[in-house]
Amino acid sequence: MPRKNRRAPEDPPPQSGMPQAAAPMWALAPGFDVRRLTGDKPYRCPGCDLEIRPGTWHLVVVPQDAPDERRHWHEGCWRVELNRTRGRRR
Repeated sequence: MPRKNRRAPEDPPPQSGMPQAAAPMWALAPGFDVRRLTGDKPYRCPGCDLEIRPGTWHLVVVPQDAPDERRHWHEGCWRVELNRTRGRRR
């Protein structure tokens, strides 16, 4: 019985032109580059003003026209900010 997580040998190889999964909502902020990562030091979230602990997954949000103003956000705080501003620049 074949394992469920393996491709059967008769399956065609994956195609590079196949559609990719949709990007998460937090990554679709016009005017911003948004990445999800962990850090090795604490950061302060501008949304809730609480600490983001080292090793915790969070978002780095970089304005495309002002890369020096990058900020580290909790994912939930960034979602609230996007809903509040509808992705508009401040």
